[in-house]
Amino acid sequence: MDRIKLISGYDEKRVRETLNLLLRDRKNEFQELADNVKIPRTSEDWEIIILKFCLDFEECFKTWTDSKEPDSLKNAKCMTIMRAIAKGKKNISDVFHIENIAYTICKEFHETYKKAT
Repeated sequence: MDRIKLISGYDEKRVRETLNLLLRDRKNEFQELADNVKIPRTSEDWEIIILKFCLDFEECFKTWTDSKEPDSLKNAKCMTIMRAIAKGKKNISDVFHIENIAYTICKEFHETYKKAT
């Protein structure tokens, strides 16, 4: 299965190119996130799943900081993402660390995607 289609709203070829560039510099962060949210690194296209997770996390951040009330579906999705991040953590600093990685990856994705040809 080509999971690149999960990244909707973007050109598939540019997403693949951007992901490859990100993995050059952020492979360790992708691996840490995969381990954290229990995505086996042996599964096919695990990197795409992690990128999608990061983009979904960014959407949650926008939802939390927006002035209008989100719908119940967005709330449920964000709570599921937060649960995946926080599960098994001993303190809030560990949660912030994982959130920061996810947010950094999505921001770098956007910047790199703009530059991709």
